[in-house]
Amino acid sequence: MSSQNQLKFAEPLRNLRATDCYFYHTMEVPGLGLVKGEWDLRDIVDQYLGKPALAAKRVLEIGPASGFLTAEMEKRGADVVAVEVPDDPGWDFVPYPAALLAPLEWPRRQGMRALKNSWWYVHTAYQLKARLIYGNVYELPDVIGTFDIAVMAAVLLHCHSPLQVIDQCAKRADTLIITDRFFPELSGSPVCRLEPTADNKTWDTWWAFSTDAISNFLGVLGFTIDSLYTYTDNRMRPLFTITATRR
Repeated sequence: MSSQNQLKFAEPLRNLRATDCYFYHTMEVPGLGLVKGEWDLRDIVDQYLGKPALAAKRVLEIGPASGFLTAEMEKRGADVVAVEVPDDPGWDFVPYPAALLAPLEWPRRQGMRALKNSWWYVHTAYQLKARLIYGNVYELPDVIGTFDIAVMAAVLLHCHSPLQVIDQCAKRADTLIITDRFFPELSGSPVCRLEPTADNKTWDTWWAFSTDAISNFLGVLGFTIDSLYTYTDNRMRPLFTITATRR
């Protein structure tokens, strides 16, 4: 039996304190109240998720962060399986020289641990049924099975091989929902822009995508675009969401 087939869902972390957590999303947490994070999606959650019918759907969520979308999808009737990066190798760092990365690795590792704690804190507070796997998004384990929907929400820009992540999801789900930052200047051509340079030291973000690039690749994989729209969040950051289904 392969190691993939032996992989188990993560055991829940219980008895966490709010101080053990880093909340990436602004959300109301039962028993804790309003927590403020870098992203506040409360007013645009349906747009952000592509307005899918989630009742009785099995959903694969890549990179759940603090679990805001996990909870929102479960509220709408979804059975969610989330995949989060494991502690090792950890964050998908842009490979700058060691002298630059070495001071960042420990703080990022601690930050990711607090972020993972926040997902479990939210899981307990909302009494969610969602399950979690710590795994390699470039080689998703067979044990997770197949899905009605796979959601990749603001994660592909942080991946060195984003098309591989899309391909992995496409092998397991009939509908793909991809949300990411929208860059109008890239529109009209199927291009991706490499964001790090020798000067800007952008170590945590790899890519800016045109919607054409994502749409074209979804077509290559045998998917048809159902919807594609752009909008802004509460801080006027442009976003796009693409929903596609298998032909």
